[in-house]
Amino acid sequence: MSKSWTPEELSAASAAMKAAGHMSYKEFCTEMDKAPVKLVLNYIGRDSWDRPVYECDGRLFVDVDPRKGRSPDICTKQGNAFDGEPCDPIPDWTVVEFIPQRDVW
Repeated sequence: MSKSWTPEELSAASAAMKAAGHMSYKEFCTEMDKAPVKLVLNYIGRDSWDRPVYECDGRLFVDVDPRKGRSPDICTKQGNAFDGEPCDPIPDWTVVEFIPQRDVW
């Protein structure tokens, strides 16, 4: 279970990141709000639950609700395994492109 950061802890970590030449937390959040992230998903097959599996830059993703007429619900695959369980959902602001197209039921 993770612990929420206090404002003081977040401020100290942000200052340390800035001092090391990285963006501060506030700068990072500002950059994330500027432009959507694009994820190009290449179809590679269906897993043991018949869910479409995609690959992008060596990372595996799964559409956990591939029903026609529904929006994609994309998650990473646990352990980056083809038959791994769905793990982390992609951020809401992510733009997804399916190659050659989205596989739906």
